[in-house]
Amino acid sequence: MDYFNLLDFNKEPFSNSPEPEFFFAAPQYDICLQMLEMSVRLKRGLSVVIGDVGTGKTTLCRKLIQNLSAPTPSESPDIDTYLLLDPAVESTMVFVKTVAAILGIPDMSPENSEWQLKEKIKNFLFEKGVDEKRIIALIIDEGQKIPDECLEILREFLNYETNDAKLLQTIIFAQPELEKSLAARPNLMDRVDYIHRFKKLNFLQMKAMIEYRISVARQGTFKYPLFTFGGLLAIYFATGGYPRKVVSLCHQALLKMLIQGKRKAGWLLVRSCLSKPEVQSRAGRWIAWGAVAAAALVCVLLYVNGPGGHPDSVVSRVLAAIFQKKEASPPPATVSAVPALPHIPATSSLVEPAEQPVHDIALETKTAPLLGTISIKHRLTLWRVLDDIYGDGGGDAQRQFILANPQIKDIGKIVQGAAVHVPMIMGRARPMPPGTILVSLQSGNALEPLYHSFIDKRDQAGSPGLLFLFFWNKREGRKFAVVLKERFTNMQAAQEAVNRLPLELVAGAKILSNWDGDTVYFNRKFAAGNEGR
Repeated sequence: MDYFNLLDFNKEPFSNSPEPEFFFAAPQYDICLQMLEMSVRLKRGLSVVIGDVGTGKTTLCRKLIQNLSAPTPSESPDIDTYLLLDPAVESTMVFVKTVAAILGIPDMSPENSEWQLKEKIKNFLFEKGVDEKRIIALIIDEGQKIPDECLEILREFLNYETNDAKLLQTIIFAQPELEKSLAARPNLMDRVDYIHRFKKLNFLQMKAMIEYRISVARQGTFKYPLFTFGGLLAIYFATGGYPRKVVSLCHQALLKMLIQGKRKAGWLLVRSCLSKPEVQSRAGRWIAWGAVAAAALVCVLLYVNGPGGHPDSVVSRVLAAIFQKKEASPPPATVSAVPALPHIPATSSLVEPAEQPVHDIALETKTAPLLGTISIKHRLTLWRVLDDIYGDGGGDAQRQFILANPQIKDIGKIVQGAAVHVPMIMGRARPMPPGTILVSLQSGNALEPLYHSFIDKRDQAGSPGLLFLFFWNKREGRKFAVVLKERFTNMQAAQEAVNRLPLELVAGAKILSNWDGDTVYFNRKFAAGNEGR
């Protein structure tokens, strides 16, 4: 009998194989996955994902292949994906032969020169991309092994294009060494459409990832957690939040639980799984000091909060304060440019601005006014909600969310169907850049129906890249909109984007322009897009 059956699992929850089923959509992974899919579907050419060993590149790579291989609507082109696992070759000739073999180029012979093979690849791409209307995606794992001279071959492949699209979509997953090679080749670096750099998980993200993998592998819902708070601390301090190390240590902890006949893994059990004595000693000191400090803070806050308080909520706040990186304050010049906003009471209905007094942007109470309430469904997580609405799930967004939802005992776990309050975070307000042109697929004044419509549209196969946008001005008050991520410089380009939409989305599409001078928006993903313009 497999060990995971003894713990009521359908399958091994902490396998070291990159199974797409266990892909954990933390904000950085979800954003990267969506951007890569969009780059491929829009035929933008070259994208690069950079991350240290064990940060989840290979798992995301397999999840991307799974998503690209999924059936698409009849009006969307099919995508053929090809995976190059080891690009470490001894010459450009071998590299070209390898790519040609992976693509299945016909009529190859040992006598073919490098130039002849390139011509066959080019003809193949034109046949598939132009004649058959297919998208060809070459995905390269372990990209740091690509020899420098072979990067020039990839640059040449980018020259295989029509007037409006690249014929070969290339995505490279690599360790940070590749960045030096790209920096030394500015003619290639300038052609990278999208580059993403992975970071390690923070404590709360690591906790959510462990719980997610357990929920996927478990037979039904689990009645008790497998790791105590101390056990999670031990895992975090021992692994630093690197997903591969977390998975490996959790696997060892489960095995030891079975051997010792225990139902939970505490910090002593996790610590005993560390193999190297010197690592174990250093990790043990960090764990001990971390546990003492956390316990002391919890006790202090419980004392201050009083016997009638919410201890679980306090613990969540302590964890957020300890393990979530503090968010940098916005530049003073940016904040001073934000106009005063009206006070909006805790209701999801539209407030007419003319009937409300104008207050300063600084909060007058500990909790922010509410945008509305969202019911958790579609297998949503709180991380996803925060990232969709605010553009990230940490810093002041998470703190304000915790304050607005004292009923939530564990921010990393939420029951499907539960209602959560979504605060309006004034410090996120940024002025809408003049001349901004957007394509809206749906808009309205109520948060919940627009947000769930956004989720439905985004999850549709072949859906364009979407953004959930909240903005405010004096004339319209607050408004929620599902918009295309792409920003447009002229009306013609926006109209062409509308024409490319699936038929079911075209009916509700509108072009948004001519913004009032006092319009502000609140989504950081939109802000990042503006900074890059």
